[in-house]
Amino acid sequence: MSPPGFTEFSSHQLPNGLQLLLHSNASAPLVALMVMYHVGSKNERPGKTGFAHLFEHIMFKGSAHVGDGEHFRLLQEIGAMVNGSTTEDRTNYYEVVPSAHLDLALSLEADRMGYLLPALTQAKLDNQRDVVKNERRQSYDNQPYGRAHETLLAALFPVDHPYGWPVIGSMADLSAASLDDVRTFFSTYYTPANACLVLAGDLDPESTLSSVERFFAPLACSPRPPEPIIPAATLTSGKRWMMTDRVAVPRLYMAWHGPAINTRGDAVLDLLTNHLSVGRNSRLHRSLVYRDQIAQSVVAYQDGMERAGITAITATAQRGRGLKEIEDAILLELEAIARDGLSPEEFEAALNAAEMDLMQGRISALQRASGLATYATLTGDATNFNGSLRRFDGIGAEELRRCTRQLLESPRVILSVVPLESPHLAAEKSEEVL
Repeated sequence: MSPPGFTEFSSHQLPNGLQLLLHSNASAPLVALMVMYHVGSKNERPGKTGFAHLFEHIMFKGSAHVGDGEHFRLLQEIGAMVNGSTTEDRTNYYEVVPSAHLDLALSLEADRMGYLLPALTQAKLDNQRDVVKNERRQSYDNQPYGRAHETLLAALFPVDHPYGWPVIGSMADLSAASLDDVRTFFSTYYTPANACLVLAGDLDPESTLSSVERFFAPLACSPRPPEPIIPAATLTSGKRWMMTDRVAVPRLYMAWHGPAINTRGDAVLDLLTNHLSVGRNSRLHRSLVYRDQIAQSVVAYQDGMERAGITAITATAQRGRGLKEIEDAILLELEAIARDGLSPEEFEAALNAAEMDLMQGRISALQRASGLATYATLTGDATNFNGSLRRFDGIGAEELRRCTRQLLESPRVILSVVPLESPHLAAEKSEEVL
């Protein structure tokens, strides 16, 4: 009998290189379809950023046999859920459809995978470019604290490093993108050999495989694009930066280089950051928010990407409180863990929270499809999705204590975002950046 949360699946590969994963579960009359392309912002280069995210939008603007707006209309008429997303490492597109309408979703995805370019015009590019630029204004440029993440990336990574720019790209690069640029990007990365198709839910594997072959096998076979060269990024010394912004209260960002996805270090730091900030009884909430009342909120996380990672703690100050005392308070708690470790009860709570998070991330068919696609794409092996259920095996309180000590001794970025009129609230020795 399979353990709780285990996702059984079969794996197939079409002659044109498309990877297919099938997971059958008849608990609801629905099927989640996900196509994940192994392309994200790290596949771009300086001067041509934002292309992966731009295509997330363009892919919904019609293809050779599907009119502009028809993709959404046809699927919404049958009650489907439709969307897509882009990260540093991959771009995905998904539909959750009634199982009787799976062929419709397959035909639409196959058509835009194989026949998008005949329908891609300058007018569509200009239209979606403007949509993305407006999204950048709303989410980055005109949003309180909106440029903080972009600034953190610039501090952590060299200027030409593939993880050194935001997924949305820069305004200048979006403005300069030509029709030939985006056509080349699509031809390079949007190929069957660079994609993973996952179907999860109420399906018969044999007949579903036949349907996939009918729609996707005719698509042209192209070589898989080369992997980008990603040098190891390290901080030789710490950085202390400050930004003024139209914000009401200061916010402190503390960030380190972290391990990649599916590594031991990724699991250990997930445990640590869960202990620090998940739940009202977490260590940093107890000390900063409830006991000392110097912060409104605090979040700690480990973001394991395909070839790198970021470990970060973010704390938003109470009105009138400075970021030096918040930084000192966070370091005091980290020092306590590095010195004394966690009690057995604290360690068990952190482990339970991390395992619960894993289980909650595989409840729905869409979550299972996403997990299989992510591990297949970013680690090269979809079975690592099930292996993640055991990722905390063997980790003990002593290993977590040593990890905390290593974190404290590693160079880090301290970014203070403070109100325009209150630069004095920044953490000490902060260098102002635009």
